[in-house]
Amino acid sequence: MASARVVAMFYLVVSVTVSFFPNYTWASKSQAAIEKDEVMEHCKFTRKGAHWPFEPSKACCQVVMRSVNLLAICNAFTAIDLAQIDLQRWAAVTHSCGNALHEGDNCEIS
Repeated sequence: MASARVVAMFYLVVSVTVSFFPNYTWASKSQAAIEKDEVMEHCKFTRKGAHWPFEPSKACCQVVMRSVNLLAICNAFTAIDLAQIDLQRWAAVTHSCGNALHEGDNCEIS
C-alpha cells in the first residue's frame, strides 16, 4: 500500500512539473538559431549589395553584444542565409559593435 502511494506521489510530482513548462520550450530553437534570426532581421548592412561603409543599428549591435558565442551564430547560418549576406560585412559588424569574431572563426557551411 505504501509503495502505491509513493508511485502515485511520483506521478503527481512529474505531472505538476511538466505542466509548468509550455510545450514550445521542449521543441524550441537553439539560442544560436534565435540570435541568427535576430542578426538577419536587425543587421541589414550585412546583406549583399547594402550601402558600404555603414554604421550598424543599435538593435544590430545589441544582438551582437548580447551574444556569448558568435561562432555558434555563424554555424547557424543556412545556405539561404549565406546567399543573402556578406560574411566580410558580418565580421566588420561584429568588430564595429565591440564583440568581434575571433581570428580564424569560419562562418562558411562545411
